[in-house]
Amino acid sequence: MFAFLRLMAILLVVLTVIYGIVSLYSREVRRAKLKRRWAEKGLTGDRSAFIQRGLHQYDRSLRRRLILLVYVVPLGAIALLVYVMNFM
Repeated sequence: MFAFLRLMAILLVVLTVIYGIVSLYSREVRRAKLKRRWAEKGLTGDRSAFIQRGLHQYDRSLRRRLILLVYVVPLGAIALLVYVMNFM
Protein backbone atom coordinates (compact mmCIF):
# COMPACT_ATOMS: atom_id res chain seq x y z
CA MET A 1 0.00 0.00 0.00
CA PHE A 2 2.84 2.40 0.83
CA ALA A 3 4.43 1.74 -2.56
CA PHE A 4 1.16 2.56 -4.31
CA LEU A 5 0.81 5.84 -2.40
CA ARG A 6 4.41 6.73 -3.21
CA LEU A 7 3.75 5.98 -6.89
CA MET A 8 0.65 8.16 -6.86
CA ALA A 9 2.52 11.04 -5.18
CA ILE A 10 5.32 10.90 -7.74
CA LEU A 11 2.77 10.62 -10.56
CA LEU A 12 0.88 13.70 -9.32
CA VAL A 13 4.11 15.71 -9.16
CA VAL A 14 5.06 14.66 -12.70
CA LEU A 15 1.55 15.37 -14.00
CA THR A 16 1.59 18.79 -12.34
CA VAL A 17 4.86 19.65 -14.09
CA ILE A 18 3.45 18.43 -17.42
CA TYR A 19 0.25 20.42 -16.84
CA GLY A 20 2.23 23.56 -16.12
CA ILE A 21 4.36 23.17 -19.23
CA VAL A 22 1.38 22.46 -21.51
CA SER A 23 -0.60 25.31 -19.99
CA LEU A 24 2.20 27.84 -20.45
CA TYR A 25 2.87 26.64 -24.00
CA SER A 26 -0.80 26.87 -24.94
CA ARG A 27 -1.06 30.38 -23.51
CA GLU A 28 2.01 31.53 -25.43
CA VAL A 29 0.63 30.07 -28.65
CA ARG A 30 -2.61 32.00 -28.07
CA ARG A 31 -0.64 35.19 -27.36
CA ALA A 32 1.32 34.75 -30.61
CA LYS A 33 -1.92 34.26 -32.56
CA LEU A 34 -3.37 37.43 -31.07
CA LYS A 35 -0.23 39.40 -31.96
CA ARG A 36 -0.33 38.01 -35.50
CA ARG A 37 -4.05 38.87 -35.85
CA TRP A 38 -3.32 42.42 -34.65
CA ALA A 39 -0.59 42.83 -37.28
CA GLU A 40 -2.54 41.20 -40.14
CA LYS A 41 -5.69 43.25 -39.67
CA GLY A 42 -3.78 46.46 -39.08
CA LEU A 43 -5.81 47.33 -36.02
CA THR A 44 -5.29 50.58 -34.17
CA GLY A 45 -5.49 51.35 -30.49
CA ASP A 46 -3.98 49.68 -27.47
CA ARG A 47 -2.31 46.45 -28.57
CA SER A 48 -1.68 45.18 -25.04
CA ALA A 49 -5.36 45.68 -24.11
CA PHE A 50 -6.37 43.70 -27.21
CA ILE A 51 -4.03 40.86 -26.21
CA GLN A 52 -5.23 40.92 -22.58
CA ARG A 53 -8.88 40.71 -23.68
CA GLY A 54 -8.04 37.80 -25.95
CA LEU A 55 -6.17 35.99 -23.19
CA HIS A 56 -9.05 36.60 -20.78
CA GLN A 57 -11.42 34.97 -23.29
CA TYR A 58 -8.94 32.11 -23.66
CA ASP A 59 -8.83 31.59 -19.88
CA ARG A 60 -12.59 30.92 -19.92
CA SER A 61 -12.54 28.73 -23.04
CA LEU A 62 -13.08 25.00 -23.38
CA ARG A 63 -9.59 24.52 -24.78
CA ARG A 64 -8.08 25.78 -21.53
CA ARG A 65 -10.21 23.36 -19.51
CA LEU A 66 -9.32 20.42 -21.74
CA ILE A 67 -5.73 20.69 -20.56
CA LEU A 68 -7.00 19.21 -17.27
CA LEU A 69 -7.20 15.91 -19.13
CA VAL A 70 -3.48 15.69 -18.38
CA TYR A 71 -4.61 14.61 -14.90
CA VAL A 72 -7.78 12.72 -15.77
CA VAL A 73 -6.52 10.35 -18.47
CA PRO A 74 -3.52 8.78 -16.66
CA LEU A 75 -5.27 8.58 -13.29
CA GLY A 76 -8.38 7.13 -14.93
CA ALA A 77 -6.30 4.57 -16.79
CA ILE A 78 -4.61 3.49 -13.57
CA ALA A 79 -7.96 3.25 -11.78
CA LEU A 80 -9.40 1.19 -14.63
CA LEU A 81 -6.37 -1.08 -14.64
CA VAL A 82 -6.60 -1.65 -10.88
CA TYR A 83 -10.31 -2.39 -11.16
CA VAL A 84 -9.87 -4.84 -14.04
CA MET A 85 -6.96 -6.62 -12.38
CA ASN A 86 -8.74 -7.01 -9.05
CA PHE A 87 -12.40 -7.46 -9.86
CA MET A 88 -12.69 -9.11 -13.27
